[in-house]
Amino acid sequence: MIFTKEESKFIQECLQNEIMSLKSGLCCQDMDTTNRNAKREKECERLIKKFQRAEKAIKVSSRKGKGRGLQYFVCERIAKIFGIEFVQSDDNCLVHSREMGQHGTDIIVRGEIYNKFPFDIECKSCESLSIPDWIRQAKENNKKEDRDWLVVFKKHTLGSEPFVIMGWECFEKIMMKIL
Repeated sequence: MIFTKEESKFIQECLQNEIMSLKSGLCCQDMDTTNRNAKREKECERLIKKFQRAEKAIKVSSRKGKGRGLQYFVCERIAKIFGIEFVQSDDNCLVHSREMGQHGTDIIVRGEIYNKFPFDIECKSCESLSIPDWIRQAKENNKKEDRDWLVVFKKHTLGSEPFVIMGWECFEKIMMKIL
């Protein structure tokens, strides 16, 4: 669940008030009530810390690392499909991850793989979904008419599995080949 900054601040204040309330009622309590209150106090403190961590922006280097990891995953899977080895440090490798910050598709395919794998791929590893922007970027990077664009994205809150976005015509072409 995503909260606005105002909602987050309000929830943190409520949790802080609950902690104050739990601390102020310590006298004249039996041991079970005292233990329950201490447990709830720790839970409130844990939630406050979680909200505070969520407010901190992820570093640029961490963002690039997440994106690079997804690109390497995609390269490895394409290489596996074609029975070749993926070696990022080998500039002659038939499948390659484009360096971060460069223009063009995120996955570079060459030689026989280029002819057999008809997709120009844009990779996104992030928590906020900007699907229209991703599709626009993938289409802009897709310059040749004989190739289709593909967006591969990964969102931590959706699990560890990456997802693929493609145009309907591309999907139809794939289905026609299968059938």
